[in-house]
Amino acid sequence: MQKHLDVPPWAYRVELESPLVGEAPAPGLPAFLGIKSSLIPLSEDLKGPIKIYWQSLPSPLDPLQPSSEDMINAPLGGILGRRAMKMLCRVISRLAPLMGVLLLGVVPLAQAQGVRSLGMGGLVLPGPEAANRNPAYAAYPSRYREGWSVPVGLLRFLPTFPDTSPLTYFTDRQTFKTGFDALSFYDQLTHLNSFLLNPARSPDELVFRIRADRLEITDGQGNPLTPSFALGAVKPGPTALYPDPLFWIPLLGEEQVYFRFGPFLGVEGVQVNPSPELARALAGGSLDACKQTPSPCTLSATAKASSGLALALGWAADLGEVPGVGQLYVGVRGEGFYGLGYTEVNAEARPVFDENGNPTAVDYRVGGFYSIAYAPEGSGLAPGRGYGLRGDVGVVLDLGQATLGVGVQNLLSLVTWEGYEFSLDGNGNMTQTPAKRQGNLLEPSVFLNGAYRFQDLGLLIGADASFGSVAPSFHLGAEYVLGPTLLRAGVGYEGGFRFGVGAGLDLGGLGLDLALTRHEAPLVGGNVYGIALAVRF
Repeated sequence: MQKHLDVPPWAYRVELESPLVGEAPAPGLPAFLGIKSSLIPLSEDLKGPIKIYWQSLPSPLDPLQPSSEDMINAPLGGILGRRAMKMLCRVISRLAPLMGVLLLGVVPLAQAQGVRSLGMGGLVLPGPEAANRNPAYAAYPSRYREGWSVPVGLLRFLPTFPDTSPLTYFTDRQTFKTGFDALSFYDQLTHLNSFLLNPARSPDELVFRIRADRLEITDGQGNPLTPSFALGAVKPGPTALYPDPLFWIPLLGEEQVYFRFGPFLGVEGVQVNPSPELARALAGGSLDACKQTPSPCTLSATAKASSGLALALGWAADLGEVPGVGQLYVGVRGEGFYGLGYTEVNAEARPVFDENGNPTAVDYRVGGFYSIAYAPEGSGLAPGRGYGLRGDVGVVLDLGQATLGVGVQNLLSLVTWEGYEFSLDGNGNMTQTPAKRQGNLLEPSVFLNGAYRFQDLGLLIGADASFGSVAPSFHLGAEYVLGPTLLRAGVGYEGGFRFGVGAGLDLGGLGLDLALTRHEAPLVGGNVYGIALAVRF
């Protein structure tokens, strides 16, 4: 008995694992297939995945119909992928003024992570450079000195690089629409101290492969996409764990008390998660749980970014030696901020099945929240405001050749953003309503780090780890002194595995640091390489 494979009459790609017996209606078959009949017989003798292409008119039910150019031999994965990207681009095009205003406020100074750190795989060594994560390091002597990092990554936000620059929205709208890549922008924004040679690119095509016992999600070339990814603050809603300030301006500096000011800009966190049902299907489980209306097999993504001005009032002191242990340092700090901009984008995708259990489409939902202190005229945005407070504590123990530190950020917090919730309907039109987002009182983030110096060998090794209200991460790195030259290497995990190699050169009163970095491209996988530069005086 033959089975009949029901398919919708618009172009897409389905890849089914043989053996399969049946007939497939194929209106408007491409001529190069050499098939004149409207039915394709599928035989049990076929080996390997069966790739079936249809070319026809778009469904009148599809509110985002692909263009005739898209329809030429276009597989469903591509159409659905483009449909999602069109919806995302509508969000980006509306929020591009927000991103542009945030970037225009950036003073080209260094981010917190230095080039020495990048050359050691992202390792954060003990010292004042780590005071943002552990306030006790504000009183700790600078033994592992970082140079002044040249923020070469900011070059990619110039209109010369349309794939990563939202400023092209203001200089060339057409180039922005055709060339801007949201994933490339995010990748460079989270690595400001590195000029990325090949930032991650959004897949041109999204293909759902239905095997006999599992579901696969790949790009058009068959490369598997990563359905799970997390980096930074991953809890829902806003947080007082805003990005580290680009630089600090001291307003008061006594022996143990400090008061300072600084602007911040960056990504707070990104998370992509499959639902448990989708995770089981991807792992080789049954697809039956997905064949519901609506399907519980969802892929959800959230991204948060913010910009503003921060004030910090802190106290850090050397409490002296603890007998039999080592030198003890402690610190506490209160931080407040005034927000210039905040955006949170939420997206969800789920397959749609017909009454016979065959996949027919993918349902996309895109929405989120934004707040911006200044809304450019004609942008379609409305002004809002944000503010917050948080408390941090930390301790450091100096054991001579070794140093250990524990810091807790956001021990107590208060954060509020007043702005607008937005959503996209099926036609890609954005609606917005006034809303307020508030963070939780208790959302601590724990940071551990340590280092050990082998004096006789000229070798330094270190490690760090973060967990709590942020996505877990860790780093392990080493530095070897060879005359005036320093050789570095390290590995780590931040949403994906990364490594770095680097070198430093001491020339008396001047030092140079270089690093070659590698990290895993978010969502799409693959290697992304970057270069970084720093100067020491």
